[in-house]
This record gives sequence, C-alpha cells and structure tokens, in this order.
Amino acid sequence: MNAVTTPRLGCQFDRFLYASVGEDSNGMPLTVLSALARVDVDPWEEASKLTQLPRASAVTQLASLLGALRNAPVAGLDPARIAAPLIGLLPCPRDRAPLMLKAFAQSAPTKHPTAVSTVLTVLTYVIFMLVSQWWMGSLQAPKKIQTPPTSAPAIESPSAPTSSEGPQTPIK
Repeated sequence: MNAVTTPRLGCQFDRFLYASVGEDSNGMPLTVLSALARVDVDPWEEASKLTQLPRASAVTQLASLLGALRNAPVAGLDPARIAAPLIGLLPCPRDRAPLMLKAFAQSAPTKHPTAVSTVLTVLTYVIFMLVSQWWMGSLQAPKKIQTPPTSAPAIESPSAPTSSEGPQTPIK
C-alpha cells in the first residue's frame, strides 16, 4: 500500500470518510475511508477529487471504487445505490473555498510551537550574552604597556687604526 501523499486538510471530509458502507464478508464494519484504503487509494485525496466533480460523475467514480472491493457488502448490490448517499456527505462546491482557506489557516502555523519558542529563547540568550561581552569589554580602559626608557644608541665614531693594521698613509 502506498503511503499517504497528501496531508489531511482539516475535518471537512470526516462525515464522508467515516460514513458506513456496511460490513465486509467477515462481519467487520467498513467505512468509506477503509474501503478506499483497501483499493489502495488515498482517502483524503479521493474525497477532494470527488468534491471537484459533478455529482453524477462523483457517484460513478465512487461506485467503481466500491465495486472493486473484495469481500465487500456491495458484491450483491448496485454500488451506485450505495455511492449516491455517500456523495451527498461531501462538502458542496460552494462551501469549498471557505473550507480550503480554513484548512490552509490550520496548516500554516508550525506544528511544533514549543520547539520554535525554545529556539527563539536560546537565540535571544546568545545575543544577550554577546552584547553583554562586547559592552563589558568597551567599558574597561585599555591597559597601557609601560616600556622601560631606552638610551639613545651611541653614535659610533670612526675608530683609530689599530697597531696590527700598521700606519696608514694618506693616499695622494
């Protein structure tokens, strides 16, 4: 079975998806949701698609999906007779826009408000600490490095010739 690919958009399809289709041959209750899952169809995606269709087309589509069920109560019945009242449980197209806006508004906030507030708290703390360190550093006067006074280097004078070099005579 495929994983659900679309997020559940609020509760606008709950009446339809949780409506009873009957019991399967094992006596287990069967809802639209479980029936669609048994034929490997995403229930919320299919409900959304059925809402977009004209009523007759939606009944035909749902009837074909219910007819594909094995061990289903529709085996001896006309699937269209079961599908017609179920389609009536879907939201009307005129109700679709407000429901979609409501679903968007519900999905817009983060799903983890505690995690977001924790991250913001830690971030605020770190910024506060950095600003505090900078401010404390700017309040302290810079220390002057004292160097011992140095004497000026002695100017070397030309040295007299040493005896090993011998007397020098001026060159003419």
